[in-house]
Amino acid sequence: MAVPQIDYAAAFQNIPIPVLLLTTGFVIADVNQTYLQVAGRTRDELLGADVFAAFPDNPSDPEASGVRNLRASLRRVLATGQPDVMPPQKHDVEVATGSGVFERRYWSQVNAPVLGPGGQVVLIVHVAEDVTDRVRKFVAVQIIGG
Repeated sequence: MAVPQIDYAAAFQNIPIPVLLLTTGFVIADVNQTYLQVAGRTRDELLGADVFAAFPDNPSDPEASGVRNLRASLRRVLATGQPDVMPPQKHDVEVATGSGVFERRYWSQVNAPVLGPGGQVVLIVHVAEDVTDRVRKFVAVQIIGG
């Protein structure tokens, strides 16, 4: 039986979950279509960008911790070579690059290493599910339920 040829690039682009591939220096190496849709960005805006510059904290929110928490998670992945599951995180997203207008969002994020032949981390897979609607529904139920 012949082994089917798999187009991994096409598979990556069509995964129905938002995924970024980051270098070990936290630069965006690739991004799938679902991530672009959720983030409201283009490939040209993101490829080659520092992930923290592409998705900064909301400067109007003095308690914003999204960048700090993501950086800590990515560093844990580099240090341990193991996946890191982050607790749900508020991290507002700028509606258009450079606009200065941010929209409140909540994320469920997992960061996982891609290991090279020697077992070292060569890339990090960053999966970020937008859970904003679930958080809002939960908060509404809590308020109504009292």
